[in-house]
Amino acid sequence: MNILRYSSILGQLLLTDFLLFRRVFWAKLIDLSIWAVTVVAVTGYLMPAFGIESAYGSFMVAGVCASAGLFEVFPSVMNLVSDFEGDRIISFYSTLPMPTSFVFIRLFLNYSLSAIPLTLCIVPLSKLVLWNQFDLSNMHVLKFLVALVITNFLYGALIVWVTSYVKGLETIGSVWMRFIYPMWFLGGFQFSWYVLYGFSPTLAYINLLNPLTYVMEITRVSLLGQEGYVNYWLCLAALVGFIVFFMWRGIKRLKKQLDFI
Repeated sequence: MNILRYSSILGQLLLTDFLLFRRVFWAKLIDLSIWAVTVVAVTGYLMPAFGIESAYGSFMVAGVCASAGLFEVFPSVMNLVSDFEGDRIISFYSTLPMPTSFVFIRLFLNYSLSAIPLTLCIVPLSKLVLWNQFDLSNMHVLKFLVALVITNFLYGALIVWVTSYVKGLETIGSVWMRFIYPMWFLGGFQFSWYVLYGFSPTLAYINLLNPLTYVMEITRVSLLGQEGYVNYWLCLAALVGFIVFFMWRGIKRLKKQLDFI
């Protein structure tokens, strides 16, 4: 069957990607760990000195977990755009005996799956930093793993979608300033949706259009418990919807942009 042959080719491509990723895994883990420890330590120990609740450190652990894969979006988009304007290695993949959509699905899975092991390291690392301040008794392991996977799938789809809107390397800086940073900072990295709702219901409902809102909320529910956050299953359904939309729209635009039939 063709679908089995396509899946076999896709699997071989992903295996190659995995072998290449192993070369940079430790460097990426060190970079992520420095950022995570810095944020968790400052919010857990320094911020309470300014009157913020001591539990804010644990609150920010979830935000760090939710954000880890997001920081791979910009360099990934830059690498893709560089290839489009340079060697166009991606054109080689389009010649393989599989639908051209699988070329972009391979990119999506590669970026999504490579971020998962990096993100997994944040919880034990944060526990070491905060120790008794970070109570793991409210953590639902299965929900957390599902949230982690769906979150990084969203980031993989976001890479495909954002890349389709970048006109060239000369405008690559706009990816961070126009897409990633506003979505991240307004998506609840430092606050929950219900806190925003208490400040302004209008802004809170508008923020439901931001996929990062659901990323932050679903991660906090799985780590800290459901109380005070948007329903876990609603977040999961919303993220699946965003993934489908980003992939559908991104693949459609990239096919046209790269002249793939």
